[in-house]
Amino acid sequence: MSLQITNQADYAMRALMYIAQAGPDRQVPSHEIAEKMVISPMFLSRINSQLSNAGLVNTRRGAHGGIMLSRPPSQINIYEILTAIDGPIAMTNCSRNPGSCTLSKDCPLSSVWQEAEAQLIAHLKKTTLQDLVDHKSVPTL
Repeated sequence: MSLQITNQADYAMRALMYIAQAGPDRQVPSHEIAEKMVISPMFLSRINSQLSNAGLVNTRRGAHGGIMLSRPPSQINIYEILTAIDGPIAMTNCSRNPGSCTLSKDCPLSSVWQEAEAQLIAHLKKTTLQDLVDHKSVPTL
């Protein structure tokens, strides 16, 4: 096990950055994103579906269809994107479900993992898609 986001979440981030760079009113064809970001079209289709279900993108099928952000990139944070693809962020099983650990009441690690998780989530929530597009440095915690 590692503390690493999935390839799917990484591809979602790259796809959304590409869409954001295209401009606010442009629907970007899925095949263009797949080609430019070197993502399998079938894999990107699955990612687009998850992003659409999470309300992060709007999609339109057909010859003049494409994908566009549902909100300005300054209003979409990295936490939203990651959790739309990978689900909730949890450092350990007991941080997601404290009752699952028989040692949780006396475990000195519990508070360490909970604090690390809280800081990670806070950082991801304050980092927007626009920050990434602009290559802005996000303030540290």
